[in-house]
Amino acid sequence: MNLLKECTKKEIELIERAGVVIEDREYTKEDLQRCESEITSYIMSHSSKNGDINKLQNQYSNVFRIIVK
Repeated sequence: MNLLKECTKKEIELIERAGVVIEDREYTKEDLQRCESEITSYIMSHSSKNGDINKLQNQYSNVFRIIVK
């Protein structure tokens, strides 16, 4: 799967904000799992007390759907 072709501009910006560099290439299942893990780590590094984790989980929900499919 090529993430640049599957994701919208907003989704790509979210992925890059999490520290994942997106290239114009076909990603293997392992590559996608690595991306998912890095995004999850980014989300979990935020505070749960003020609701940041829940907000980020909602923002990234479409990204996770694309990566997992």
